[in-house]
Amino acid sequence: MTGDPAGDGALAGLRVLDLGHQIAGPYCARLLADQGAEVIKVERPGTGDVSRAMGPYAGGEPHPEKSLTFLYLNYNKRSLTLDLKKAEGRRILLALAQQADVLVENFEPRVMPSLGLDHAALSAANPGLVLTSISNFGQTGPRRDWRGNDLIDYALSGIMSISGTALREPVKHGYHQAGYVGGLAGVIPTLAALLMRDTSGRGQQVDVAIAEALTSTLLLTVPYYTYMGETQTRRAPVGDSFGNCARARDGWVVAHAPRSGEWNDFCEVVGAPLLADPKFATTRGKIAHAAELDRLLGAALAKQDRFALFEHANRKKILFGVVQTPQDLANCPQLAERGFFHEIDHPVAGRLRYPGQTFEGSEEGFRLSRRPPLLGEHTGEILRGELGCSAAEVARLRAAGVV
Repeated sequence: MTGDPAGDGALAGLRVLDLGHQIAGPYCARLLADQGAEVIKVERPGTGDVSRAMGPYAGGEPHPEKSLTFLYLNYNKRSLTLDLKKAEGRRILLALAQQADVLVENFEPRVMPSLGLDHAALSAANPGLVLTSISNFGQTGPRRDWRGNDLIDYALSGIMSISGTALREPVKHGYHQAGYVGGLAGVIPTLAALLMRDTSGRGQQVDVAIAEALTSTLLLTVPYYTYMGETQTRRAPVGDSFGNCARARDGWVVAHAPRSGEWNDFCEVVGAPLLADPKFATTRGKIAHAAELDRLLGAALAKQDRFALFEHANRKKILFGVVQTPQDLANCPQLAERGFFHEIDHPVAGRLRYPGQTFEGSEEGFRLSRRPPLLGEHTGEILRGELGCSAAEVARLRAAGVV
């Protein structure tokens, strides 16, 4: 494949085919692109990735080139339209796979085999190819072909069972976090498979189950049951102002239990001198008098501004948090100092600000070399440059609906 104009980054020279749709696959491929990999996004002719139809949209106008979800997940990529249901489309994909290092997909497990593009077929075309397959429940097991989505993945993972408070229904994290966790979970084993290929010369299929990736983040919950036969439950509805989100004058904060010896400083920071009563000084005392603690702490916090509390607490070395809104994040001095946001011009969506790197290396880090592509924008460029097609051949493929 032709080199990227920027041509640098930790993964420069790595060639990736992105057959992903919606969140997980595209995010995995974009994280590789962010570190310098050359990524071709393969989309369905006419409609493209289904995320192009996912709101919200830039300017509030529903448009396939203005989906904020698509734009965020697909910068640093080129777009090729290709109908994989047509034999000629599959032939083109296999030709591109011969030149690629990685192919990322997040279809249901039945889809790639039904197209004749399973691991065996792709490996026959390119024995060194790493096929990264991300799905709700994995490529094997009794549920492999069951349908799932973000809500179902969270429910089955076990995370919802411990999220929220007791006496209320379980709650889910906001937006499509399961898909992003699945995309992140695909990156490390993909890179590990490439390292193994350097030794063996052979690629492999990386099988990522989103529900499993979520379950792996439960940390102590599963071992707690496995070794002790106990079940972690949601928090009791008492003590909500302490250790959970509590209202300040201008929003929400999180006041954590201070360490031993910090209680008086904590009482001073939050402006609640009555909490300095010795009966609140121990863990046992806090539990025994939780309702009164809630009342006093809640009243004190409600009189103060979030960020003033946040700064005061940290000057005292007390663990304290602020629930940041999107507006807070957009103006966050910490994110600004680290160069987290990047502005990109787009011919249809206009100039937009995007979250950027997930980490920064001392030598190589996040790179932004391409705006999000228009649907099929690079089809002719890729067919001519990567596969040597003539202009007449590209025109024929377009007319036949292959691209």
